[in-house]
Order: sequence, then structure tokens, then C-alpha cells
Amino acid sequence: MTSKIQPCDAGIIRAFKIYYRERFYHYELDISSQETINILDAINLVVSAWRNVKQEPIANCFRHYKICSANPNGLNDLNYVYSGEDIRELENLIIRMHYRHKMDVNVLLDYPGENNECYEVQSIEEIIAYTVQNSVDNEVDDDSVPLESITRKEALQAATTLHNFLLQYKNTMPQLLSVIWRFKDKLNIDLKLKKQVAIDSSFTRQL
Repeated sequence: MTSKIQPCDAGIIRAFKIYYRERFYHYELDISSQETINILDAINLVVSAWRNVKQEPIANCFRHYKICSANPNGLNDLNYVYSGEDIRELENLIIRMHYRHKMDVNVLLDYPGENNECYEVQSIEEIIAYTVQNSVDNEVDDDSVPLESITRKEALQAATTLHNFLLQYKNTMPQLLSVIWRFKDKLNIDLKLKKQVAIDSSFTRQL
């Protein structure tokens, strides 16, 4: 969908897609390539494919779409960006992939509606305003209930109640009892550390 957000690509991105797809399918068909393609491999394929898009075809695209001044000595044929041989090679690679539902090569390179002309390019301010408005429209009311604050003492009481219940339950798992017991010990330790004591409790009282 690149051409929809970059309407001035002038066919250059389509050429890049051809070279990238060729390298991608070659990678997938390589017998020695047993692992799934990773991000680094994909980046290397992108670099290699972009280097295959030469300077002269790019200039030809710019002249064809009147992005730059026409050069009387230059070609103005849009098909010069890539050759029919490139398309045929890509088609053969797709056939070798043995896809169950094979996509037509032209649909693969030019997704339906992707090449629709853009008569007006939005400014940065318009894009930001549109994005902000969509964010406001998509906001959903928060239905979540805030968690009630529970003290350690309340948690200890609940753990004790649960522990006593499990002792009476015939299908009790020993591992669960052990976990609750350790949890109660931890809470007891925390409560003792949090307990405030008077300063005179640190001194021995003389009789």
C-alpha cells in the first residue's frame, strides 16, 4: 500500500518491489536456508534490491511524471524502470514456491487501488489534526473497576481463612497448602517489621 501514502513514488517503489521479491523468493528457495528469515536478512535484501534500482530509471520516472524538467537526451518511457524479463523471472519464482492460492504477479506488485491518483497532498498540520481527531473518536470509556486497597493484615486474614478451608477440603493439593503457608509467613514477617514500637522498648527496664 506504499503508493497510497507516497503518491509521488512514480513507479520507483514498484521497481524496488520486483527486485526485493526476487531476492526474497530466491532466499526461500535456497536449500541451505533452513531458518526463517530474520530482520537482519530482510534489511540486507532491502539494501540489495534498492541498489538494483539504477539512477537512470529513477531519473526517467521523474521526467515521465513531470517531477523534474525533461531532458531532451533522456528516455521518457516508464517501462524502462524495469524490464519484462524482470517480471517473467518473478513469475517463475512464484510458481516454484508452489503456493496453494498463488497471487498474480501484477496484483502482488500493484495492489488493487494502490495506484489511484492523489489529487491533493495533505499538509503536516492537516495530517496531525486528522490523526488527533481519529484518536478522540476511537477512545473507549474505561469500564474497569479500580482495585480496592487491601492491607497486609486483611490479606493475612484472607490467607488464614483460605488455609483453613483447604484443610477441610477433601481434594486439597499439598503444594497449594505449602504455598499459602509460605505466603502467610511472609505477611507475618512484613507485619512485624512494619509494627511501631515505643522508644523505651529498646532499653532494659531495671527493677
